[in-house]
Amino acid sequence: MSGLLSLLIAAVSVQAEIQSIAPPEGCPMPTWTVSNFHWYNGSHSLDCIHNQVDIDTKGCLCGRSWCEPDPVTCNGTMVNVCWTGMPNYEPWGYGPLQTLDIGFEDGLTCHDQYIGYRIHDIGNGESNCGYADRGAGRIVAFYGTSNLESSTGHIDYTLGSGHALQCNNGSRITYSGSTDFPLSCAHDSFFNATCTAPVFQVPILSYEWVS
Repeated sequence: MSGLLSLLIAAVSVQAEIQSIAPPEGCPMPTWTVSNFHWYNGSHSLDCIHNQVDIDTKGCLCGRSWCEPDPVTCNGTMVNVCWTGMPNYEPWGYGPLQTLDIGFEDGLTCHDQYIGYRIHDIGNGESNCGYADRGAGRIVAFYGTSNLESSTGHIDYTLGSGHALQCNNGSRITYSGSTDFPLSCAHDSFFNATCTAPVFQVPILSYEWVS
């Protein structure tokens, strides 16, 4: 109970520190509320970013699936498990995948996992909110650690010119914001981490006119 109370107090204190700016007169301004946050970081997830052993590991690719990685018995091709274009990134001896899901009350959802041809270092920057959104300039970046039971996460949100809002005078405007938030991680006996956060708001801290 005391741990839950500490998280609630932390959530309130974080939100109390930073408030959104006031928008220019006649301009709409969105509200960015994170209603769902879930991060799974498995101790046996394939790490093609930081772990040189994983980067150098070869697996047995049998058609569109993985087989036992024994060069003598491999009935397919021995390939680096981190190469692009693999059918999946849960080769023999690895898994499940590290995943990140962020859901906003306005309907925006971000889901990320390692998919080979586009590396996102989950917990260290930009997440995937869909290629259409990224092409329009919207970026949601998350920073945090899954090693601790209780810590502070951070989110940066850039709306992007492709999602600019129209003001009453016809001008177009876009916004950005950021916040720290309480991050809680539970670990099983294998140190697989499941991290969650209470509902929190990303305050809008700046705006930019779009021509």
